[in-house]
Amino acid sequence: MLRSGCEEESEAPGQAGPVLAGMAEATIQPGSDQREPKAGPAVPRGQTGRAAAGAAADARPAAIDVRGVSKCYQIYKHPSDRLKQALTRWKKKYYREFWAVRDVSLTVRRGESVGIIGRNGSGKSTLMQMIAGTLNPTEGSVRVNGQISALLELGAGFNAEFTGRENVYLAGSIRGLSRKRVNELYDRIVEFADIGDFIDQPVKTYSSGMYVRLAFAVAAQVRPEILVVDEALAVGDVFFQQRCHKYMREELADTTKLLVTHDLNAVANHCDRALVMHKGRVAFEGEPLDAIAFYTKIVHNAQFGGDKAPGTGAKSPPQGEVLGANSGGTAGALDESLPWVEVPADKLGGAGDVVIRRVALADSNGEPVRAIQPRDAFACYFEIDVATPKQDLIFGVVMNDRFGNAVFGDNSLSKPKVALACPEAGTYVVRMDYAWPEVRPAEYTATFGIGEGKHAHHHTVQCWAHNVVSVTGIAPQRPVHGMFTNPVKDVRITRVG
Repeated sequence: MLRSGCEEESEAPGQAGPVLAGMAEATIQPGSDQREPKAGPAVPRGQTGRAAAGAAADARPAAIDVRGVSKCYQIYKHPSDRLKQALTRWKKKYYREFWAVRDVSLTVRRGESVGIIGRNGSGKSTLMQMIAGTLNPTEGSVRVNGQISALLELGAGFNAEFTGRENVYLAGSIRGLSRKRVNELYDRIVEFADIGDFIDQPVKTYSSGMYVRLAFAVAAQVRPEILVVDEALAVGDVFFQQRCHKYMREELADTTKLLVTHDLNAVANHCDRALVMHKGRVAFEGEPLDAIAFYTKIVHNAQFGGDKAPGTGAKSPPQGEVLGANSGGTAGALDESLPWVEVPADKLGGAGDVVIRRVALADSNGEPVRAIQPRDAFACYFEIDVATPKQDLIFGVVMNDRFGNAVFGDNSLSKPKVALACPEAGTYVVRMDYAWPEVRPAEYTATFGIGEGKHAHHHTVQCWAHNVVSVTGIAPQRPVHGMFTNPVKDVRITRVG
């Protein structure tokens, strides 16, 4: 037994756990205990908003209970260091420890859908493998109550030399299903996979998309009590992904689901709550939209600001206006009559040289906008602090629906003759005028953003303020079909026979 509790592994730092050959499928019988090598701390993560209240009131039994789980690997610089370590035992350490997961606690209730998001290398896949039973935790315990079906990394769980048909029966036997039961499910599995005559070809000839089609079809059609999916659907085409999400939403509504994905729309649409993992730990746990905003902030901070906290700019700057084609270039007074909303620090992300302090969404009279209909004029205001003089600033606003989907928005680059700059450090006010489009009646939240550069998609994100104000869109004049209306220009009917 290793004294350090770490598992030997020669993978490169940043890889969270050993790389499996492919799509692992694990079955754990009801009431089983996964390995408990060492009792770890059993401190559950905190929750926020409605998720916290819902969890407290939820009397459903736990399907997955993770307590203080950690996973450590020994990283050796040279292959010979392994032999030296074996010869010297613990007199000298020839490796460094890499903790892929550290002190994670998680409870998933029966019938609940939980999403896990995070940057690559944050420990998501390692955690999923420990839950599925393909990895042992270094510390802590994982308890699974129910039959679990896990789709992990592409390739495992099937025998590459077997045909698709043979692998269906193999997967069924691994799950403890009789041949008679697999016969009953076989036609539905083949129909869902929709890979045609390739079902009788060795799976080593399959594309990644065909592979995941068959793997998901097998995992879903056996109706597991717990379904664990780790990025498996990302390799399928868009039509298959839509079919899978529809199946999980309708046919597996009562199944406990644990999803690891970079598809934020899937998290918003399918999950009751979500976790954000960062550097091996659970950094946030709460409602999906809040988790998505938190994750986006982490990505922006890492990409543009490093570890610098947003809002470390000028402390007591003078006031002024952003200089541009629509600006007089003179300092002005701040209109305190606008419906300003303070932006809390946890809503901000980005490089932080320009920071959003307050925002306002007002009608043409400067009054708060509560309900708005198509073609109504409205304005979005930013109050910003600028730490250093800035050229080529980009300002934009995006409206998100209740699922977190970005429905519509625009930025200042749409006005090509407007070059926006803050010539000196200070506090500035930005106003952007819009007309409400013909979108589905619903409540929308506004995300305000500031970039620096000359390209709409490739620029430095200076600051984003996520979902800070809301407005209700209405459509009293005519119904909206879909997310927005594409008006009919003409209708004709012609007899041809």
